[in-house]
Formats: sequence, C-alpha cells, structure tokens
Amino acid sequence: MELVFNLTEVQEAQEAVAGGFGILESGMYKNCTIVRGVHSKTKGGNNALDITVKTETGHETTIYQAFVMDAKWANGSDNKYGYAAFLRFAKACGMNSAETFQEALLDRDGKQVLRKDQTPVIFTSFKALQNKKCDLGIVKALDVYKGEVKETNEVYDTFACGSESSDKLGSRLKDKATTAYKEFMANGGESEAEDTSAPVEEIDL
Repeated sequence: MELVFNLTEVQEAQEAVAGGFGILESGMYKNCTIVRGVHSKTKGGNNALDITVKTETGHETTIYQAFVMDAKWANGSDNKYGYAAFLRFAKACGMNSAETFQEALLDRDGKQVLRKDQTPVIFTSFKALQNKKCDLGIVKALDVYKGEVKETNEVYDTFACGSESSDKLGSRLKDKATTAYKEFMANGGESEAEDTSAPVEEIDL
C-alpha cells in the first residue's frame, strides 16, 4: 500500500489522555492527589485508612487499609511501624484533624453508585485529606489465593511533595512477593494476575 502522509491531520491530532484505573507498578509517584481518605476497620477492630489516589498522569487506584491509625493493636501490643507510617502520611498531607463527613461514591460520569439493593454507597471520609497532595512510594504486592495470582498495592512510605528523600527511594522500590507466590511460580503457576483494584463501575457491592 502506498504511504499517504497528511500533514494537516498530523497537526490536528489530539494528544493522548493519560489515565486509567487499577493496580500501579512499584515506584515513586510524585504529586499524588488524595482523592479521598476513608475511615474503615480491620477484622480485629482497629481503625484503618483506605486511600484513593490519583497520579500526575491521571491514573486512579484505591489502596485498602493503607494505614492502621492506632498506636496499639486491638490486642494491646504496639503498632510501632504501622502507626509511625500513618503519622508520616498525615504530616506529609497536612492532615490536621480527624473530622469526617459522609461522602457519596460517584462513578466516572458523576452519577451516584448504588448497591445491589439500590441504596447509595456512602463513605465516612476525612475532611482534612480531601484533595491533599504528597509523594507516595508504592509497591505492587503479589500473592496467591485459591490458585490465582492476586495483585494489590501497598504504601511503602510517604513524603511531602518535592522531598529529596523520595527521589532517592524511587529507584529502590521493587515488587513484593509472598512465599506462597514464589512457590506457586516455581511450580509452574501461571503469571496472569487478577487486578483486585477494580474500577468503580465493577465494584461488587
């Protein structure tokens, strides 16, 4: 076929729009926007924080139980590292209170998301985290459940935007694999992974 080069069409071509939903690759994400920080609970009853983040390129994902916000676990033992990680996140984002509000979940078109019983999905969100920015070190965690690879994201650490420390850390962030995942792959398991961070429209409520 003969090549046809249309300069007018080239000049009028629209730039691609970055974006997307779901699991992020391991790395340092600068100037992330905290879309929402939701108050949740662990199975043991501890206060946890689920965060929905949007990267500079528009990619959005939710990290469930990104932080446990209590200084102690429900059994009374110290949550030494987890609590310190939450404090660093709160400081980097300028979280100055734990005041919450009831936030309706909206889909990509701005319509309210409903549960199977047609009641709206409502979050208990922290006011002081809405639309705050920070640098997030994120790792992709690999595990196996019932013979299927599962991918999730975890927060490795948080920094204020523009921190020199985040620049130094970025190149060292690698995927995190459980022993079960390593054994599964060593025994010839398929590497096709299931993304457990589904877009809003696909959440099974």
